[in-house]
Amino acid sequence: MADHLFKFPKQERLCSETRITELFQNGESFMSYPMRVVWLALKPVDNPEIRVVMSVPKKKLRHAVDRNRVKRLLRETYRLNKQHFCQLAIAQNISLNIAFIWIPTEVLDHAKVEKKMKDALVKFEKILLERTAEEVKVSESSDSTVNEVL
Repeated sequence: MADHLFKFPKQERLCSETRITELFQNGESFMSYPMRVVWLALKPVDNPEIRVVMSVPKKKLRHAVDRNRVKRLLRETYRLNKQHFCQLAIAQNISLNIAFIWIPTEVLDHAKVEKKMKDALVKFEKILLERTAEEVKVSESSDSTVNEVL
């Protein structure tokens, strides 16, 4: 189990064109410079999964070498820092589709990208916890309303 947390297997990659389209049409987003994070929480399922895609627009980095370098940095920093985030999402029984989109017009070094990826994942954890807290409040208020009616 612990060994799996430091891998980034094919099952965790978001490859389906229909899922990616759905993610960008219906997903929510936030900025955590140097990346924009677009995410979509799917219905709770028995086997929650987190699927991720990394995107570096050609408009931002013209050379394929630079785009590939940035995607490699994003994948590596996500792979090394996803443990706590994945455990939280799985504990809440949430399946997620996530896109990390590169914003700057230059390639940053590994240390900066790793720090910013950690910041983005922490921010994302807070968003998930807030959503869960809101859902619990809504369900509690609806339960109390039902009890009052009875």
